[in-house]
Amino acid sequence: MRFQLGWSLVWATLILAGCASSRPAATTSGRSAVDYNSYNEDLSSTRPVYNAPLTNVTPVTRSAAPSATAPAPTATRKNEIRKPNPPIEALHVNRELDLILDTIAIKNRTVRYAPGFRIQVYVGNQRQDADAVKLLIYQNFPELSPYLSYNQPTYRLKVGDFMRRIDAERYYASIRRLISSAQLQADKVDIRRSLLIK
Repeated sequence: MRFQLGWSLVWATLILAGCASSRPAATTSGRSAVDYNSYNEDLSSTRPVYNAPLTNVTPVTRSAAPSATAPAPTATRKNEIRKPNPPIEALHVNRELDLILDTIAIKNRTVRYAPGFRIQVYVGNQRQDADAVKLLIYQNFPELSPYLSYNQPTYRLKVGDFMRRIDAERYYASIRRLISSAQLQADKVDIRRSLLIK
């Protein structure tokens, strides 16, 4: 028993010694005795050096007040002001970039469906029941588009085109109060209709 107590004291002492601070003790005013203002380290060897070429620079004399329509000149050196002249290569790159962005925009307009979420509100064999649920949803949520599918002998009614799950869950909570058997499901959604849902 004494042996275990002795080892426990040894371990407790080692743990407390390991947790002790290596900083000097605080002075009576509550501040540390370390002077951080005297810290000095030369970082010039690790800093990157950028030597920008000064091509296409037109020196401009300073005027009393810049005009409201002219762009603000940029300072290059202490007393020199320049107006940037865009290089021809930059204009060429911008044209190519605009062409690529236009191509992507045209391709994106052809995409009609994307992965998203819909809420399944009815699964059953009765068309009348599916139509009744469809009418109930339309009366309470006119912004949600209904999708009725039939795979013999089952009718499935899904509503909504949600791109984000958080939007679907917000409607799901409201629909679940009306129809307790509603389920949130991943599905392909119509992108244009999903933008109409608030």
